[in-house]
Amino acid sequence: MTGFYEFFSLPDEVEVVCPLCDGCATFTYAHVLKIEKKDAHLFENGQFEIKQFNQRFAHKWPGVLFFPPLFGAVSWREKLPEKYQGASTWEHRANSAFTDGTDLGLICCHQCMAKQKHQLEWPQDAFYSIEFKGHLLWAFNKLMMQQIRDYIQAKDRDAVFASEPIAIRHLPTVFKLAKNREGLVKKINKLIYRP
Repeated sequence: MTGFYEFFSLPDEVEVVCPLCDGCATFTYAHVLKIEKKDAHLFENGQFEIKQFNQRFAHKWPGVLFFPPLFGAVSWREKLPEKYQGASTWEHRANSAFTDGTDLGLICCHQCMAKQKHQLEWPQDAFYSIEFKGHLLWAFNKLMMQQIRDYIQAKDRDAVFASEPIAIRHLPTVFKLAKNREGLVKKINKLIYRP
């Protein structure tokens, strides 16, 4: 795909294919924190990954990646070195200007219960995706795929235009053509309602 739909910002969580069982899993971005180089030793306890980051149009800087879902209900801030527990500058790749190392996160599978670190490759990893006439239709999650289906099958799209997420309004033309409506909706329903 090309254009606005393809490059729309990802949310903090997306539903992906589990690499272990092919079931539906939730991918959550790792948190990223800029640190002072002299403090790198504070993060060498195995819960963090220390990395050099590039920022668009800027310099390299040291930072750490942290995977809060690995620690369940425990407050993830308690796992930070004391100096950084009040830090409010943690970022997610989805809303940051970082260019490398920030597609890392954690997969939690709803079927096999696996939890593992993962490098996200979007939209190839999308659980809710289908091939249609040589094009890939994807959604961040089941709800978004249902919204896409409702938009595609609507006879009067202006009636639902204002309430749909902006990415849905910018679907490639092949998915919006009336002649493709029936076949595409059938494929989407098969994906949404599969056991």
